[in-house]
Amino acid sequence: MHIITDATPAITAATQLDQVVSMYAERPLLLMLSGGSALTILEHVNVSLLGPHVTITTLDERFSMDPAVNNFAQIAATHFYRKAVEQGVQTIATVVGTDETLSEAGERFDTALHHWKESQRDGAVVTTMGVGADGHTAGIFPHQPGLDTETADWVVAYEVPPSVNPYTMRITVTPTFLKTQVAQAICLITGKEKRNVLQRMQRADCALTDMPACVMHDMPLVTVVTDIH
Repeated sequence: MHIITDATPAITAATQLDQVVSMYAERPLLLMLSGGSALTILEHVNVSLLGPHVTITTLDERFSMDPAVNNFAQIAATHFYRKAVEQGVQTIATVVGTDETLSEAGERFDTALHHWKESQRDGAVVTTMGVGADGHTAGIFPHQPGLDTETADWVVAYEVPPSVNPYTMRITVTPTFLKTQVAQAICLITGKEKRNVLQRMQRADCALTDMPACVMHDMPLVTVVTDIH
């Protein structure tokens, strides 16, 4: 895990992402995007680097038909996404279908990820990530009985209490997916309220069950960009 401290972290994170995307210009690329504050990275990405070899999807999803809540719907509303589609990118949409259950949506996402991997044997997975003040990353929250952090599954659909997060129904890739399938990740961490989280993430005894962001220790290559000194 490499940490870059910068006064303009979203711009720096986008530059880092551009460099990573350029590395895979000759290979299929699955670009998995986080919601929340990590969406600000997309405002500065060089979209001309994208093309038909790139597939865009989310890293995790809020199970909601409300476009102001659903992560993919928020991504689809960005200038980045519109320009990326013009460049010919493919997509794995995680918008919620009418009458679709949480479990069904989770299975659909899992099936799509496996299909992409099986059909793109030489493909690479690159993600953007964020970290919450509670140490969660993607849709992986600490100490939640509905999510087994040791599962071999790639995707889990589960519910968290409102006291944990106002968006209670979640679909997320698992720690196993992050550790075994992601080639590189760019993580944006901003705000003084996350200083303690960033400090804990760097400790050797960082425990995934207590703080899911600790999974980054076991991922192949993670660049964390932050404005926290």
